[in-house]
Amino acid sequence: MKIKTLLGLSKFLLGFQKTDNKRIVNYKVRAYVMSLIYCSFLIIILTRYAWITFFPTPLRNKLISTGSKQFETNLMIAPPRASITDRNGRILAVSIARPSIYLLTKKMPNDVQILTKVATQINIPLQDLLKYSTEKRNFIWLKRQISFNEFHKMGSLKKWQDFIGIIDESKRFYPEKDLAAQLIGFVGSEGNGLEGIEKIYNSRLNLKPLKSEVMKDARGRLVMSVPNDASKPEQKAPNLKLSIDLSIQEFTQNALKEGVLKAKAKGGSAIVMDVKTGELLAIASYPSYDLNNPPENDPSARRFRPVMDAIELGSVVKPMWIAKALDIKVINQETKVYAENGQMSLPGGIIHDTHPHGWITPEEVLKVSSNIGAYKVVQKIGRETFYDSLMKIGFGRAPGTGLPGEWNGRIKNLNLWREMNFANMAFGQGFAISPLQLAHALSIIVGDGADHGVNLISINTNKNSDFIGPPLKYISNETSQKIAKMMESVVEEEGGTGSPARIPGILVSGKTGTAQIWSQKDHAYSGRTAVFEGVIPSDNPKLVIVVVIDEAGVRPAYGGPLAGPVFADIGKRTVNYLNSRGIFNVIPYENAYLKNKYKQNSEIQLKLQKSALAPIQSERNSRQEH
Repeated sequence: MKIKTLLGLSKFLLGFQKTDNKRIVNYKVRAYVMSLIYCSFLIIILTRYAWITFFPTPLRNKLISTGSKQFETNLMIAPPRASITDRNGRILAVSIARPSIYLLTKKMPNDVQILTKVATQINIPLQDLLKYSTEKRNFIWLKRQISFNEFHKMGSLKKWQDFIGIIDESKRFYPEKDLAAQLIGFVGSEGNGLEGIEKIYNSRLNLKPLKSEVMKDARGRLVMSVPNDASKPEQKAPNLKLSIDLSIQEFTQNALKEGVLKAKAKGGSAIVMDVKTGELLAIASYPSYDLNNPPENDPSARRFRPVMDAIELGSVVKPMWIAKALDIKVINQETKVYAENGQMSLPGGIIHDTHPHGWITPEEVLKVSSNIGAYKVVQKIGRETFYDSLMKIGFGRAPGTGLPGEWNGRIKNLNLWREMNFANMAFGQGFAISPLQLAHALSIIVGDGADHGVNLISINTNKNSDFIGPPLKYISNETSQKIAKMMESVVEEEGGTGSPARIPGILVSGKTGTAQIWSQKDHAYSGRTAVFEGVIPSDNPKLVIVVVIDEAGVRPAYGGPLAGPVFADIGKRTVNYLNSRGIFNVIPYENAYLKNKYKQNSEIQLKLQKSALAPIQSERNSRQEH
């Protein structure tokens, strides 16, 4: 019956009746008209589809809105953060996948019994879960970046999949825990750096987050869509290679900790720097903390002392002024200054030495650490040149690492100086610098006299350096060599204040100091600090090491006995390590200083012998000619 009805309808439309000529013509016309109508409808439909698809219209927006109701919410998912490594590629910070649990509040059931079971299983307070039901936000994190052990203990969450979902997020992991903690820093729950390298290189380590959508599948289950470009290679930033060497960092940190505990001190700093490149091979701050669990209420552990501490570093700055005086030729190595037998009166105060001395050379000023002798030297330099030297050596500006809290230095305006201010600054009082600024300045005067800056990133990978042209010169190469040798007597000669810093078989130059700590908060001094700065080896400087012991609880709190042994421990281990890797070529021997002196004496004896034999040799030559 249905087939007959359809045939009848077709015959009616097409005029399919008796086949005479007139009716055949009528059929053709009708067929043509019908084809034209069908084609017109098709063109209209295709045109409308294209218009809705490619051009914004109210209808298009309405259709998109209707279709997108299947999506529950949108999330911004950060690609894996780039890893941080030491100079040898050893991992210091890496991103790993961790499960996070989220809640869609609009899909929550009103059944308290169900929510009680959910709260128990996920291990969150029921009250927290209940209050989320009144939230205007649809998406709420319940737990983020939890351990796989905790996640497995929860068991399956599939029965709550209508309103609870799981996504793998990227969590930062620090395999070395407390090593270089303050330098590396850490990230927050959103994956952004909050301190240290993680903060200053945040944009370099992170890429733009990718948009992801939470939707329902055909069975109504919550699923997370994967961004289309998430798997592209460029969605992972290249690793960041630091200048530090993890092995040297470990030597430094362990030695510093031991020194601080022995001195019953509040904390300490230690820095190892490559003289030739300005690279930091180690930078330690004690106390430290585990980067995987940063303390919220322990500012002392999180404080990056080598960078942030403002310290009047005392006598350790004396080599800088003697080097400048030698360089501008207002003194030479044989010049003697009168040390006033240990006490000198000035307008506004009196300068003291620990022991009385008479006429002493610049080298002896360093060896016995004479305050009066240092003042006599800077008098010859003059105030304006001295002030200019402070600036050029980096005491009036930040080292340029960009680390949070980096100290600029505190130097009184030249126009406000009185004679007592000038005298105090000669032996490191009246201005404050950080331990890192001291290490930087020392690397300048004992290197080649040039400022190579302070580099946190490995030179081999830092191709986009901001430095253009040769480094700025502070002193000449010749003066640099002289001051390094003069500082040798502080450590290697008997009576030198730095003798506890000796390293058997290695020539060491150094300087001791007893510093005062300036409180930026209270604008007053808050204690005394022991300091030692040293150079290895003194005859061909390669390493600068600075050790600071903050507010020691033992007395006397001098730099030699407290900071010197820490320097020696770091220096010995570092040299042995670098020698074993073929980076250094420092050949130890039993008594380096005596051997060096013997070598010098042998050369002198040889010259004397040649001088004495010269007339005899001349006579022999003349006889041979005749």
